[in-house]
Amino acid sequence: MKVSFVLPSYNEHDHIVTFIREIQRTVEKEKIDYEVILVDDNSPDQTGLLVEESFKNNKNIKVIIRKNEKGLATAILRGINESTGTHIVLMDTDFNHDPKYLKQFFEFSKFYDIVTGSRYTWGGNMDGGRGRYIGSMIFNYYLSFILSMKSTDNTGGFVMFKKSILEKMNTKKIFTGYGEFYFRFLLAAQILEKSCIEIPVIYGLRASGSSKTYFAKYIFIYTIEGLKLLFSGKSLIKK
Repeated sequence: MKVSFVLPSYNEHDHIVTFIREIQRTVEKEKIDYEVILVDDNSPDQTGLLVEESFKNNKNIKVIIRKNEKGLATAILRGINESTGTHIVLMDTDFNHDPKYLKQFFEFSKFYDIVTGSRYTWGGNMDGGRGRYIGSMIFNYYLSFILSMKSTDNTGGFVMFKKSILEKMNTKKIFTGYGEFYFRFLLAAQILEKSCIEIPVIYGLRASGSSKTYFAKYIFIYTIEGLKLLFSGKSLIKK
């Protein structure tokens, strides 16, 4: 097994090096063959350039700086397309997705096509205001209900999966926009009857900087996308 960590970034200068080093410590301890692919959207704070300089002697760390394209989902797809691993791990780079959970991801990936972290299964949680947590949980259960999905956390994006499961997915349709790519991906996997397990994770607060997610705005976008998928879910699968 070789694991490709695909890390989209934008203005994560103050903590990105520490974050990548935490990933390194975990994979080296577990003796996992790995690569880290940082896809940076030409951050004004020079996140990408910092990683290039900090890891210039490490052949396992690759930096892609996109100057003519922006967006979370397309950055992830670019990283996936550049990856050489048998498995993909997607993570936010702000410590919302804590590398301490990676050992569990590695263990469960031996038995499942997809291992996804959930804030809403038993033992999961997220730091911060309870109102935001409850609102997000209700919305995620709403998505599960209208799309008949078995997953409880459909917007988190903390996941490990076999790269081969993408072969029958319409990745250009899935990986577009912002966080809605994730429930498209999970829905496509369910349609294809891929095995999936959720493990409880606790999301921490950002290590530094400010979030790029505006809750009310994206709840609206995700709601519209969820309703569209009621009628177009099969378009996520290649014919």
